[in-house]
Amino acid sequence: MPSTEAVALRGINRQRSLATPAILFVVLLVIAAIRGPHLFTSDGLAGALIGASPLVLATLALTPIAIAGPAGVDLSIGPIMTLINITIVLGLTKIDLTGPVAVFACAIGLGVLLQAAMGTLIATLRISTVVVTLAVYLVVDGSNTVILPHSGGTAPAWLSNFGSASTIFSPILYVPLAAFVLWWLVSRTTFFRNIRLMGANDRTAFVSGISLIPTRIGAHVIAGVFVGIASVMYTGLIGSADPTAGAPYTLNAVTALVIGGASLGGGRAKGIGSVLGAIDIWLISYVLSTFNFGLNASYWTQFATGAVLVAALVAGAILASLSTTRPDDGKWLARWGK
Repeated sequence: MPSTEAVALRGINRQRSLATPAILFVVLLVIAAIRGPHLFTSDGLAGALIGASPLVLATLALTPIAIAGPAGVDLSIGPIMTLINITIVLGLTKIDLTGPVAVFACAIGLGVLLQAAMGTLIATLRISTVVVTLAVYLVVDGSNTVILPHSGGTAPAWLSNFGSASTIFSPILYVPLAAFVLWWLVSRTTFFRNIRLMGANDRTAFVSGISLIPTRIGAHVIAGVFVGIASVMYTGLIGSADPTAGAPYTLNAVTALVIGGASLGGGRAKGIGSVLGAIDIWLISYVLSTFNFGLNASYWTQFATGAVLVAALVAGAILASLSTTRPDDGKWLARWGK
């Protein structure tokens, strides 16, 4: 049996991927407390919850696809969220199906349908995930502007109230909490472990008896569920339909995924890392909003996000090199514990 020191060392190595987003989270939280203490009021926390939830859930949606690998980057998530947003505001409102059950069922169903279609193409035709999702990005993004050239419409009243909540203890809290519970349950299934094994080494997974095509499609189906939930929160945030506002979520979600420690080569990504990475991206925007950059605000937001991404990649590479077990690691850990 492995020694206690070896087990502890492996546990530390497994958590090193969370070090960068966790440290960044603490640093940004301290800066936010100094620059914008309103964030820590009841109203500020409610605004942060609805503001960050779409990105958090979108990044969580990318996670199973990143785990499935290789090069598991879904570039279509922003336009898909926009399409679901338009469907909720214009489609469901027109046929008078605006209740929470109908909205969530439509959003999740459409998200699963689109993701399953992409997963099927990727798995059966062996086309790169990047190529397929980029093609879907272009098609769906163009379709959105054809369906709705300009922003308009009004979200269902109960959903519009999400954006005006004044306390964190309101319905906006229950949606991300339910999504986190769902992720926790799914991530502990045998099927999810099969996705992880396939992403780490598809040949080993195949030899172990795992059916690769259904497993890859299943990873996209899981992603579709969270894309649908993210779209509902996004609709609650803007309160209307907008053909272009969802597109930036693609870049932000991929950036958050990388900051959260995901390996785009497949096999390694964690839900908690994705959540921390997304919160970090939102906090960067919040902190920068406390400075008076005027017309250059968007430039500085992009600059800061890019700088953080580069720093995260460098830190991740350093931590990865440190995770290689050396012969004296166990002895060092034993000495450190005395």
